[in-house]
This record gives sequence, C-alpha cells and structure tokens, in this order.
Amino acid sequence: MKKLFAILLSALLIFSLAACGSEPAPAPATQAPSTAGPQAEPPATAEPEPTPEPTPEPTPEPEELSNWMKTKTGQFYSQFTDGIMYMEYEMVTDGMLIRAISATNGDKVYSESFIGGQSAGVSIIDGEYLYVIDHASKMIIKMPMQAGAQDTVDVMLSEEDVVPENVVTGTREIDGKTYETEEWDVLGEGKTIMCFDGDTLAYMIGSFAGEEVTMKILSFSTDVDEGLFELPENYQVLSY
Repeated sequence: MKKLFAILLSALLIFSLAACGSEPAPAPATQAPSTAGPQAEPPATAEPEPTPEPTPEPTPEPEELSNWMKTKTGQFYSQFTDGIMYMEYEMVTDGMLIRAISATNGDKVYSESFIGGQSAGVSIIDGEYLYVIDHASKMIIKMPMQAGAQDTVDVMLSEEDVVPENVVTGTREIDGKTYETEEWDVLGEGKTIMCFDGDTLAYMIGSFAGEEVTMKILSFSTDVDEGLFELPENYQVLSY
C-alpha cells in the first residue's frame, strides 16, 4: 500500500508539473501609435513567486524479515495460514510407486496412499486418537495417541525457533536436474531436506536411520475439504 501511494503521489506531481509547463505565455499588449509626448512607462509586472515543490516523504525502511522468512522453507509454509494445507505427492518404496495425499487443519491430520490407483490405507489423527481406516473391510482401528506422539505431531518448525546459521543449504541433483536445498534437523532423530526449483517446493527428502525417502511434490493447496476428517458411518470400530 505504501508503494502504491508513493507511485500515485509521484504521478500526480509529474502531472502537475507538466500542466504548469504547458500553459501558454500571455501575449504582449499592442500599443496604438500616439502623437502625444513621451508616455510614462507602464508599471513593472511583479514576477510570480515560484510554487515551492512539495517535500517528498521519506522512503520507509524495509521491514526486517524474520529468521523464518529468510528461508525458502519459511516462505513456502507462510502461505498456509492456521496450519491448513493440502498436498499430493508420490514416492517409490520397495520398488512400488506410491501416490499419497495429506491434509492438515489445526491438530487434525488426514493421510491416504494409493498403489496402482487403489487406496492402500487411510489414517486420521484428531489430536487425541489415531484412526486407521480400511474401506475394503469397512473397519476402523482406533488407538489413543501414544505418550509423546502428539507432541511429535504438534512440533513443527516455528518462526521463533529458526536460526539461519543452523540451516544447512546446498544443492541436490534429482533425475538430472539440480535443486537448491535446505536441510532441517528433525527432533535430533533425522532430517528433512527441502528441495526447491526457484521458490517452488519440488521434493521433500526424509532421512531416518540412514534411510532416505524422496517425495516428489505433485500439487499443494490452501483448500482443505473438512469432510476428509470425518469418520465413515456404519464401519466397525475396534478400540485398542
């Protein structure tokens, strides 16, 4: 908004200066010939005082970016307000191509995987319980979140915790193309490597116990269907 106001102000100033410069000068008065004696000279016309130029407003200092927003990861996640995010991705595990979707809304998490176009499993976390849903058998396994598990779900990279010096930046070549990377420690037990094509997240690589899983990002959105977090009706529920 400040930039737009400055542009409008500059445009008005330029327009006003151009308008002043385009006014025609007054034509000199024509005197009729006279036989009388010398005429008194007309009084000198006072020169108009120059219009003072407006004092330009000082250019505001750019706001200091937070440590979080200095990273590509922070800029990517900043578009998902209130933790609402939908993402589709694919990965290869044990030689099988798996497509998956995940959605979050606050403390609710939905995930589903597909193999060969068929659903291979659905899980829902509502902050207190984990539900594993099998549509084929119309069965739901309900389990309380284990001690510390919900803390793990809740722990995300927060703006206050980010120290740019601790972010390991580099590059990673995937399928013949080089991507910029930001490597983040995950609770001291592994790491997540965010791979960017420009400012667009292209891959996420999870590394735990020496094993890496590469997820190719297919799409992401800020629109999440609330129906994803609803348990299907008329399914048998087994509680543990």
